[in-house]
Amino acid sequence: MKFKIFLLFIFILANHSINAQQTSTSPYSSVGLGDNKTNSDIVISSMGGIGTAYISDFNNEVNFINPAANRNLRYTSFNISVNTDYTDEKTSLESSDRSTTYLANLAFAFPIGQKSRAGVNLQPYTNIGYDMTLDATSPVNMKSILKGRGGLNSFNGFYSYNVTKELSLGAKIGYIWGELKKEQENSIQNAALISGIFNKKEYNFFDYTLALAYQKKLKKDHLLKLGATYNIGHKVNTDIDYVYSTYYYDVYGNKKSVDTLTYINGEKKTKIPSSFSLGVAYGKEFKWSLGADFKFTNQSKLEIPEDNLEYKNRYRVAIGGWVLPNVNSFRSYFQRVIYRYGIYYENTGIELYNHTINQYGLTAGMSLPLGKSGRQDPSLLNLGIELGQRGTKSDGLIKENFVNFKIGFNFDDLWFRKRRYD
Repeated sequence: MKFKIFLLFIFILANHSINAQQTSTSPYSSVGLGDNKTNSDIVISSMGGIGTAYISDFNNEVNFINPAANRNLRYTSFNISVNTDYTDEKTSLESSDRSTTYLANLAFAFPIGQKSRAGVNLQPYTNIGYDMTLDATSPVNMKSILKGRGGLNSFNGFYSYNVTKELSLGAKIGYIWGELKKEQENSIQNAALISGIFNKKEYNFFDYTLALAYQKKLKKDHLLKLGATYNIGHKVNTDIDYVYSTYYYDVYGNKKSVDTLTYINGEKKTKIPSSFSLGVAYGKEFKWSLGADFKFTNQSKLEIPEDNLEYKNRYRVAIGGWVLPNVNSFRSYFQRVIYRYGIYYENTGIELYNHTINQYGLTAGMSLPLGKSGRQDPSLLNLGIELGQRGTKSDGLIKENFVNFKIGFNFDDLWFRKRRYD
């Protein structure tokens, strides 16, 4: 009972703290709804993000990317993870380093009887965080200062049902909320006035995902796994606060307004695009697995109020897996460690100055047992690392090299299960 109260306290505390997080330092987060942060689970992200067909061989791992893939969950599982991101940003003229640490995922899942599974998690959804200064000398000397802050958070609940010994169906509902703030200040050398744009958008909406998972046991304990998800696109209400004005700064640095040229305050529609993912995995039970994922987002349908950018479709390809030397080894601790690996490529669908912004990376991780040998005490310490690159230095754009460190705990226990003996 004390652990359950502690768990509830952690969720309440995280709900308050996650709103103040700064999870992105990338200038590319200024585009669209910001950096996507939904692939935050250490186990899955350490394998390149191959979550669509990740039906875990173990009975303590939860999958929120594909809710139907939780058919083997037997323990009540509590997960918490923290990420630290380091980014080196380079242009053709200069470079800078940035870093941020944030709560990446808080999850709680449990079995309901023999066939049903359910769970909730709290995580960042998107985030923006940038400070840029742009200088132009033609046709006039002009300076632009751009700043962005804020993010959207996601509270998700899933339910899955094992229809047969091989097929499972699932659904996930997410509540997305938060605000995105962007500011731009333009000034011309020796001009008395400055023009500025303040843009704030506030979101509150629900997100829906349908999923299925299939697992077939073959000869010699080999497993074939398939998965698919579909995220439903829809229009959502957006509260807009948009101001285009002219002003100047007095000798004390205080802003003095001169005129408001455009003012918009009210509710408009944002069109969230649909997406789907397909996955396949093959391996030997409790020994190894290799899988591949493909995700497509119909991003050309993305429509954001007071945003004139044209978006292209987005897709992501990933390959990854895991190896476990000996699940029941009692002589060597590292024989019981699960080693994970992955690689991915992503076309973000963002085009700037005729350049498509692509991202790719290498991932690795380990799941370190915290209890006894075998599968009787499944709590884990999860470690992960991601090395990647995004963007280009051509035509004044920014090339980002990043290293992300991830650490988390997976605590497990037997709840909601009737005792056979007293």
